[in-house]
Amino acid sequence: MQMTSVRLVGTAAVAMVIGFIGGQLTGARAAAQTPAAGPRPAYLVVSSTPIAPEKMGPYQQAAGPLALAAGLQIIGRGDPRAHVLEGQWTLGSNLAIEKFRSMDDLLTFWNSPAYTEAKKLRAGLAKIDFIVAIEGR
Repeated sequence: MQMTSVRLVGTAAVAMVIGFIGGQLTGARAAAQTPAAGPRPAYLVVSSTPIAPEKMGPYQQAAGPLALAAGLQIIGRGDPRAHVLEGQWTLGSNLAIEKFRSMDDLLTFWNSPAYTEAKKLRAGLAKIDFIVAIEGR
């Protein structure tokens, strides 16, 4: 009877160790699949109507490199009226969605003295309905 108890305790101990190791491995796999903590991307959404698109060159030349340095990726750009799926689009004929590395990078770019000067180059060349920044996931 004593030998059976020793085997039972030994079997239970081995099962606990295997269960613990299995749990550790499962946790390690889950941690490896979880995205690393860090800054989340940010998106700039712009609705506008071009007034004098042929004169936007100086603005684009001044603003483009600044935005690229902040991590700009153009996600989408076009006329939203082409595919209104619900409701009505009553704003401008151009919608742009731009992705930046983080909200900090986007706001640093947006509020920089260089971009403040560049924005002056687009004055009167487009009617801006809205420009909003949202943080991604």
